[in-house]
Amino acid sequence: MASPYKIAVVGLWHLGEIYSAGLAELGHNVIGVDENAAVIENFGKNIPPLTEPRLAELLAAHQVAGDLSYATDFAAIKKCNVVWFTFDTPVDDDDEVDVSVVVKAIEKAIPYLQNGTLVVVSSQLPVGTSEKIIEMIKAKRPELVFDYAYSPENLRLGDAVKCFLEPGRVVVGTVSEHAVAAMKEIFAGAKGPNGAAAEIVSMSPASAEMTKHALNAWLATSISFTNDIADLCEQYGADVEAVIKALKSDPRVGSKAYLFAGLGFSGGTLGRDLKAMMKAGAEGGIETPVIESVFAKNKSRNALVERRLLWELQGQVRVQGISQGGQSPFAGRTFAMFGVTYKAGTSTLRRSQPLEIEAALRKHGMTLNLYDPWAQGGEVAEITPSSFFNDPYAAAKGADGILVMTPSRDFGNIDFKKLRAAAKGNLLFDTCNILCDKEKDITAAGFHYMRIGRS
Repeated sequence: MASPYKIAVVGLWHLGEIYSAGLAELGHNVIGVDENAAVIENFGKNIPPLTEPRLAELLAAHQVAGDLSYATDFAAIKKCNVVWFTFDTPVDDDDEVDVSVVVKAIEKAIPYLQNGTLVVVSSQLPVGTSEKIIEMIKAKRPELVFDYAYSPENLRLGDAVKCFLEPGRVVVGTVSEHAVAAMKEIFAGAKGPNGAAAEIVSMSPASAEMTKHALNAWLATSISFTNDIADLCEQYGADVEAVIKALKSDPRVGSKAYLFAGLGFSGGTLGRDLKAMMKAGAEGGIETPVIESVFAKNKSRNALVERRLLWELQGQVRVQGISQGGQSPFAGRTFAMFGVTYKAGTSTLRRSQPLEIEAALRKHGMTLNLYDPWAQGGEVAEITPSSFFNDPYAAAKGADGILVMTPSRDFGNIDFKKLRAAAKGNLLFDTCNILCDKEKDITAAGFHYMRIGRS
């Protein structure tokens, strides 16, 4: 890197907190911009909006060093030769994306852009949005000389700092060779496989937008495909975990294949990209049956817990759900639910699938005792009236069974004999197959262990 870039990171929730600290760690001078004064005040105390491993340490180190600061005033953009938009694009309950927050922020920043500025967007954008952003900037500042790049984020909640600093490859969507060269310099310190420099994969902005859609659609397809296999395994006496092991051993599939049996994907991230491609297909008169079926398969997974519990509790071979007439078989029963966050290893409850399922079970008269080592009880209480516990054994006390809802390795450290002594019933339903390697311990403790993809 010839010299550090002066970078404004605009939008400071999960994406922005990682990019601001990460770009400073890569050697640049960074100022994070967000109009929320409380958020900026917390950054000054090294308190990010969402906790991530290593993040607080990076914030502290670089703010002390003077190469990272935060402000509410968009005028700070004037001092920067790179302006990076990192809003976490909102997704509604139907997985529809709203890019207005990104567009409005860019609009607000346009008066402060200097000639030669590189404008970068890493917020999640539907295909075709970058072209509209470029046209908007040109229309409002026809005299401005600038470059544009769309570089889709590829972070994982709970491991985001590592994902940013060791991305393997960085996708850059731009028509400017100058922008490609600048992005190579910006990410010069980022790592790829085996410690080599991260690869910069350049393409057009529309191709970069579609790459993000396609990657998430591939992951979503892998999950829904695996859940189809799991459902068949349950019916015919096979074991989906054995099937997954065999598939991954085939070189045409590979050991890193995204094959997981469970409740499907949640949180809006994968669903957002499926919906974006479905919408693009509908507008372009293109049929997308594979993508549509992946989306539909995933939507059906929320009812799986209800069906399996009915099957187990009533001894029915197959049930479609709770009938509307008469008393619910769940009424008066108590279950402990382990895992309520959107994803293991993070505290966020946004679009939490476990809480969606909890609401459905509660509606049918079940009492849920909630436990999650990552969740904040106060935040859970804002969403559900169910009791939240900081101790798994207290949550399980007197319960008819245990529901494991997130693939958190922390649950493997539980003393299952102590858990069984606390619970009234002996059912432990592992909805994400995270405790498969603990099955002997679980059954030895007196539990009936039930999981996905095995009859």
